[in-house]
Amino acid sequence: MDEDDLVLLITVVVEAADEQQARAACDALISRAGAQIVDARDCSDEEPGCWAVVITRPSTEKATHNVSAALARAVRTFVRGLGEGFSTPRVACEPPTAWTVLDEPELINGLVPGAERVLVEVWAGDDPFGAGTLRDNSPSKPS
Repeated sequence: MDEDDLVLLITVVVEAADEQQARAACDALISRAGAQIVDARDCSDEEPGCWAVVITRPSTEKATHNVSAALARAVRTFVRGLGEGFSTPRVACEPPTAWTVLDEPELINGLVPGAERVLVEVWAGDDPFGAGTLRDNSPSKPS
């Protein structure tokens, strides 16, 4: 990954009975975004039947000159690409990251059934979680 590259991390909080159901709920979003799942975590200790599914994909934006502008633009471009009804969100930016939260369940349910909210983050530079972590190696990944 080049230092000018940006990577999107999208965390979907979804109501599901188990990991397989949580992952399956994200299929349409993954397909639409051209993304892949990197993690799925049970959040039931905080809220019964709650799962957080993290997906990622490279951004087409580059952080060549104004990193803050590129980060914010990458978040907004992704959200607008989700479809009609998704307005341009307010974006918080603190390089090397920028983020927004989509918390309109009636809107995001069209992409992810049972979703409560979606955190859209973009990171500049190296893999924010260490070398090689932007891929799912979990043994529980359904086939």
